[in-house]
Amino acid sequence: MSMKEEYLNDMTYILDMRHVANQPWHQYDVLLAAGGYGWDYMIAQEDYIASADLSDISQVTTSVAMGDDEDITASFHRNGGKLSAMPEVRAEGSSLSVAGVSKVLKAPLKIVLFNQTRVLRFFTVVDDELLVRKYAESFIRRNFGTKDEMKLGTPVPEQG
Repeated sequence: MSMKEEYLNDMTYILDMRHVANQPWHQYDVLLAAGGYGWDYMIAQEDYIASADLSDISQVTTSVAMGDDEDITASFHRNGGKLSAMPEVRAEGSSLSVAGVSKVLKAPLKIVLFNQTRVLRFFTVVDDELLVRKYAESFIRRNFGTKDEMKLGTPVPEQG
């Protein structure tokens, strides 16, 4: 995979990204440039990534505000790998996550979405901020399997 920066002809959806390493894992918090997202978007995005990039899905969780994560992996597999078919996600929660092996990153990956926020969180063993930024952009745009896979939008202009 080329690490050359290739840009789309529109603006990025990513305002900022923070990286914290806790070996061997790396946490990338992505702040979206647009407004917050809701529960239906979260389900649709996790369904998309489960079919477009992740294999060997090992964990699916949901949580309610101030509550522990509920492991709903068995239900995910019983429902054909579709979160939208699962009874556990009919009631709105505060977070939703899917973990598996990314075919694009060639590494374990967990994606966590937080309801009514602009934050996405990625956990992986990949220590490459540009690669994860490209991955996040493709995730948001749903570009996997297209000619624009792993391209960035042009940077958001500085406010001043």
